[in-house]
Amino acid sequence: MDGSMFDTTFCKDQVKLAEEQYQRGNVIGAMQIVSALTFGFPNSSANHYKISQTLVAYEIHLRVLQDDFTQYDILDISDPFCSYMDIHRSYYDLVDKLCPDRNKSVAAKSAFEIINTAWKVLSDPGRRRAYNSKQGFTRRIIYHEIGPHQSIRQENRHYIQIDSDSDDDFNSGSG
Repeated sequence: MDGSMFDTTFCKDQVKLAEEQYQRGNVIGAMQIVSALTFGFPNSSANHYKISQTLVAYEIHLRVLQDDFTQYDILDISDPFCSYMDIHRSYYDLVDKLCPDRNKSVAAKSAFEIINTAWKVLSDPGRRRAYNSKQGFTRRIIYHEIGPHQSIRQENRHYIQIDSDSDDDFNSGSG
């Protein structure tokens, strides 16, 4: 058995072991096995795609298991006030990796449903605004007011709190 055949067989066996761990409810154990394949074991391009697809599905499930996860976390977005295009790009990147037609991981179908739920909330401006409000996401904009006899260190800082996530609302003067 040559080295590449051994590598392929080893990777397939490890992915199968990770899938078994996931089915038993051990998402963290499954992630550790697949992460070890990704970072600790040289793999060929033939099985790298399958390993990365499996890893993405487990990452989605791990995000949902966190106590304080948000719909933005599911789509791997750090800024709740990002643009629609950022949400769109992140969602379709995950769809490409998690589509059950191409990703045969046990976790892919449910991860696909999870990202679709997040997409339904974040892609609709009304739902997104309501969700941001419910989660307590607000923007704080600081503007400085300097009196005629004040230095910059003595300035008065004023805060405006904006509950809307739309830049158009801010630019039009409402909020």
